Amino acid sequence: MTTLSHDERRRIRAQRTRRTAGMVLFLSFVDVFALLPTVGPHVAALGGGDAAIGLAVGAYSASNLPANLVGGMLVDRWGRRRVLLMGLGLAACAVAAYALAATVAAFVTTRILHGIAGGILIPAVFAAAGDRARPGDTGRSFGRLGALIGAAAVVAPAAAGIVRQAVSTNAVFLGIAGLLAVGLLVAWWGVHDRLPEPGATAETRPAVAERAMRSLLAAPALRRVLTATASMTAAVGVLAGFLPRTAEALGATPSAVGGLFTAYAVVAAAVMLSPLAGRVDRGRAVASAGVGLAILALSLALLTFAGALWIAIVASAIFGAGYGLIFPAVTGTTSLSATDATRGRAFGLFNVAFSLGLAVGPPVIGWVAEVAPQVDVFVPAAALCLVVAAWLLGSGRRGQPTQVASAT
Repeated sequence: MTTLSHDERRRIRAQRTRRTAGMVLFLSFVDVFALLPTVGPHVAALGGGDAAIGLAVGAYSASNLPANLVGGMLVDRWGRRRVLLMGLGLAACAVAAYALAATVAAFVTTRILHGIAGGILIPAVFAAAGDRARPGDTGRSFGRLGALIGAAAVVAPAAAGIVRQAVSTNAVFLGIAGLLAVGLLVAWWGVHDRLPEPGATAETRPAVAERAMRSLLAAPALRRVLTATASMTAAVGVLAGFLPRTAEALGATPSAVGGLFTAYAVVAAAVMLSPLAGRVDRGRAVASAGVGLAILALSLALLTFAGALWIAIVASAIFGAGYGLIFPAVTGTTSLSATDATRGRAFGLFNVAFSLGLAVGPPVIGWVAEVAPQVDVFVPAAALCLVVAAWLLGSGRRGQPTQVASAT
């Protein structure tokens, strides 16, 4: 029986993790996106009104935000594999429990538990992917992951709608739980933590600083991309919330509105899979994020003046191009700004910024549009993106992170 050397074992584990992390991430976001069109109708079927639907939708994010920070710390302390398996197991159980919830209160409680599971799962997946990114290929690696998330955003809501119409919402919940269980098995086989260097001990391996969060936030590049992330997701939330109204006013059918978001997702995926995603490894991540936000601002401004449906389609595609530039830049910089000992925390902060933009941006921008009815809702969103873009582009390459970890 052949005994593998330490280096060979490290190489095999790295290859397995690179191949598996994308599949696990895809299934994790299928979970999120498939429930978007499902939660509201299910709560209504349980007898809940508009307030109950809003509470059920918000309960996930309310528990997800603090769980991202706690999950990031657990990822660094316990390892990527252990926390990832725990998150997948908890998420599968929580989604299956949706089918058992007979009251609105029970459903909302389950949503809270599901949010906690997602809060520890996503930082673990991103940290594992960051650990295994080959030197000089971090941007392309996260671009591929972003494309998989985009694929989940396109496929999952439509599939969930078909299953809900053909069978029931409970069938959607049980199907997603089954997919997460498959993800658990795949991760158990394929996701591994780094093997320690020969001779390393608990005393000689890198220790997590007591003030790791403060140290991370002291990195200028990370602060910039966290701001860019929150601005980007605020714009995404405004697009998701108000584009259907704009498109329908231009005569679009519900299916055509879905096509607008497909155009956005397809263009975003194409950009993330292109060589442009590699700019993060050439010291141009912050500039890429700035250019991407400027493109988002252009898209939102175009929607303000859209007088025909084809203009809205073009604007949606332009928005996808901006998103495709930003996502690899912000995720790649988050990974490169951390060490193996702090990457979980870094992605916990990233997910907090991502969720905050979605949670805070649309209601605040919507309020601004209500206070000033002469201002189209896309205008303040475009202004936010443009201001942050100018700040990022003005900062240049100061504080640009460098590769801190090998791919093995």
